[in-house]
Amino acid sequence: MVVASPWRRLVASLVDGLILFFLSFLLMALAGVDPLGPSTLGQDLLFQGLPGWAYYVAFTALYGATPGKMALGLRVVRTDGKPMDWLTAFMREVVGKTLSTLPFLLGYLWAFFHPKRQAWHDLIADTLVVRVESQNPGP
Repeated sequence: MVVASPWRRLVASLVDGLILFFLSFLLMALAGVDPLGPSTLGQDLLFQGLPGWAYYVAFTALYGATPGKMALGLRVVRTDGKPMDWLTAFMREVVGKTLSTLPFLLGYLWAFFHPKRQAWHDLIADTLVVRVESQNPGP
């Protein structure tokens, strides 16, 4: 099991951010809200916050990876070896990432210095982000 680098995780996060940007844009347009106009805190929560949390929790609980992580060959695993579950995904993606974000993204930067490359949300949920081993052996 090879622990993923923080840089690879960052690129995966950017891919997920692009997906969520377009999803939020679509949801706002379907609801009749101008996606390019000013928004309220309620609209931000409804069209960005809640869909984002649902996206991260569902993909992590069901597949162990978001589409961004899948594209970069990454997976979230529990350190105790048990399968990913909904509570662990919620603790990591909602509670942990909220705490990682609040003090100037310090919780995310932590992964650059932690020996197992764990950010605060990984430590809170007892998870690791690892590289997926290739299923196709070479010649």
